[in-house]
Amino acid sequence: MRTGTVVGLIVTIAVGVIAIGGVLVTRAYADRPVVESVSPAPGTTVNGSTPIRVVLRSPDAAATVAITVDGTDATAQATKTASGYVLAMPKLVDGPHVVTVHVTSSDLIDNADTYRWSFSTDATAPALTATTVAKWTDSAVIDGTSEPGATITASWQDGEVITTADTVGQFSLTPVIPDGKTPVTLIAADAAGNETRASHVMLIDSGRPDITVGGVDGWVDDTDHPKVYAFVDSASPTKIVAKINGQDAKVTPMSIGYTIEAGQLPQGTSELTLEVTNSLGRTTTRSKEINIDSTETLTNNLTLAPGARGQDVARLTRRLKVARLWEGKLSWTYDAKVVAAVKAFQKESDLPEDGIARPALLTQTAGKIVVIVGKFVLNLYLDGKLVKQYPIAVGQPAYPTPTGNFVVTEQIENPTWTPPNSPWAAGLEPVPPGANNPLGTRWIGTSAPLVGIHGTPVDWSIGTAASHGCIRMHMSDVEDLFERVTVGMPVEIKP
Repeated sequence: MRTGTVVGLIVTIAVGVIAIGGVLVTRAYADRPVVESVSPAPGTTVNGSTPIRVVLRSPDAAATVAITVDGTDATAQATKTASGYVLAMPKLVDGPHVVTVHVTSSDLIDNADTYRWSFSTDATAPALTATTVAKWTDSAVIDGTSEPGATITASWQDGEVITTADTVGQFSLTPVIPDGKTPVTLIAADAAGNETRASHVMLIDSGRPDITVGGVDGWVDDTDHPKVYAFVDSASPTKIVAKINGQDAKVTPMSIGYTIEAGQLPQGTSELTLEVTNSLGRTTTRSKEINIDSTETLTNNLTLAPGARGQDVARLTRRLKVARLWEGKLSWTYDAKVVAAVKAFQKESDLPEDGIARPALLTQTAGKIVVIVGKFVLNLYLDGKLVKQYPIAVGQPAYPTPTGNFVVTEQIENPTWTPPNSPWAAGLEPVPPGANNPLGTRWIGTSAPLVGIHGTPVDWSIGTAASHGCIRMHMSDVEDLFERVTVGMPVEIKP
């Protein structure tokens, strides 16, 4: 073998050994256990609930691990994990802290690694004081104070709004909250993750009340005491005022609205007015016409108003015709012409001139007695019709029956005759009921002085001028008339 060849072989072997050694050293460094990452991260601030975590490279190669916190050995409290160790945060005072991790291995080249880092703890929750309006408002505003730099969150079912407390800890939030009562949670969170929570209820009503009226749509034909309902849509509590034809109506709350007690309404059109005011003072007004046509029969306890229709209106105009306040065909609709005629009657009768036929007017127009002195007849009109004509006796020329317009003032069965304060009755005594009573069996007094309508035992005098001013009738006739008239009925005496 040549010398050069031997030398080359030796050099090659030496290089190979060196290379293998280098690989082994590199692999040893790569596999030795060292700290790869820690938590809390260096330089951060955490609260007391955050654990200390140490992640090792090649944790299974670690021979020993020592963990100290602020110089105090905490290794015994650490728990080994697949990637390293975890240690519950010890009870530490707020402020900076230092953790040291020392790891050794069986590696002969470099068998130790030490890692030291610092972080701060803050286990104190931030202060939180917030002011919300404890009454209904049209928008939400939350003002308050907390720790400077704290994150302030207001959250509710459908959203949240976030801000940061300024350098002196003040903050203001304007959450867009729906109308109604909305629970809101206010959260103040500091940099360490500590939280303080507070609960509030926001009372928001940004609109006006909405009113729906029910129960009186169209014409009401089955009653003149309709049930009227008001349904109010409002976020905040409301007050309701109801008026019908300008008069207050009683309002009773229901579970889902209100009942308005209308009372007895006139035939025709009535005006319902509702005013609903919410808690912010916003008012909504709603008007509704209530049209009543519940009867065709005209009775004296009814009230007829513009808009009424039907036979009852026709009968009213027939009565007005008897009163010489209506011309032409009868009207079946309470229109402007009827209003004018009713006002004319009211003016003549000293009634309020509002154009509404109330019971007082209907009573006066329900019937009428018309006496025609020169013809010795008494005509009875009922409901605008001449229903009967009776023969009568009237006053003597010396004591004439007075003419004019009067009313029935009283009705007495089997009256006692009392001598009037008149010369012709001087010295006479009262006569009790009986066959010889000058008044017969019935007395219908009138507003004409000392003049009434009565029966007479002197039957032959009917058809003559024989009385002292009163109107005499046959007994059977006056008894019939007595049942047909009422107090307040007009009496017209013509020449």
